[in-house]
Amino acid sequence: MRYIRQKQGLTIRKVAKDVKKTPTYISDIERGNNKAPEKELMQQILVVLEIEGTQLQDYLYDLAAKERGKVSEDIADYIMEHEDLRVVIRMTQQQKAGKEFWTECIKRIQ
Repeated sequence: MRYIRQKQGLTIRKVAKDVKKTPTYISDIERGNNKAPEKELMQQILVVLEIEGTQLQDYLYDLAAKERGKVSEDIADYIMEHEDLRVVIRMTQQQKAGKEFWTECIKRIQ
């Protein structure tokens, strides 16, 4: 996040002001001294940093989720709305399906 903020020419104070947090809070997030922000705050930060590319957004959501040991907040609701998806995930987990299986699934969807 720091790299992107600096590349955009934004100060910690500016980002903090725009998302209504303290500069210390934003600095602690950047240094990994604070938990990653929840979905609403993450979305505000993405807007302030003008991050629109889905790949980068996905990466930041996944980093936040990994830190919390949870599913990325941007997809958790989708997973809960689709019972078949949960069934598939559990089946592949039980069968210990690995990266090759999921890579093949991605190729078929694309």
